[in-house]
Amino acid sequence: MKVTLIVVRAGVIAALYACLCIAFSLTSFSTALVQFRPSEALTVLPLFFPEAVIGLWVGCMLGNILSGSVIDIFFGSAATLVAAALTFVIGRVVRRPVLRIIFGIIPPVIVNALMVPMSYTLFVGSPEVYWLQTVFVLAGQAAVLCVLGIPLSLALNKRYYRGRLKAKADRQADEAPAASESK
Repeated sequence: MKVTLIVVRAGVIAALYACLCIAFSLTSFSTALVQFRPSEALTVLPLFFPEAVIGLWVGCMLGNILSGSVIDIFFGSAATLVAAALTFVIGRVVRRPVLRIIFGIIPPVIVNALMVPMSYTLFVGSPEVYWLQTVFVLAGQAAVLCVLGIPLSLALNKRYYRGRLKAKADRQADEAPAASESK
């Protein structure tokens, strides 16, 4: 049952990411300087679900197929995988909920800002504009995560901790009768 839930959740995250890329393809794959990719708000999910790392990676690959660039499929997906893995680690290391959310949005912003322009400038365009592209990707990522990612993580945080407290109370309630029966 638990393995099924994990696989299904990863699949739903992948599908949601890809569908958001498709639905907002005009802002996701724009030729404008700053991309606003709403699907990137989902990069906060590894703070709460380990399977989100794989789900985001697969979803990014599926969503990037629309771009038509093989380089974007691999580089963009690799950036998402690295950022999701780092976000997962932050979710396990940082315990204070607000700090967890603040630090959790940093990897997607920084990793994408550094890796995504690399694919554009080193393989397609001229390397001289790398830092300019980095600033534009950083701005788009930061905007999406501040406007959409933080509210999503705050909503999930409340539900996540409420569920953990309930599970802990249930375990304690199950252990209490067992302890009194053994006496």
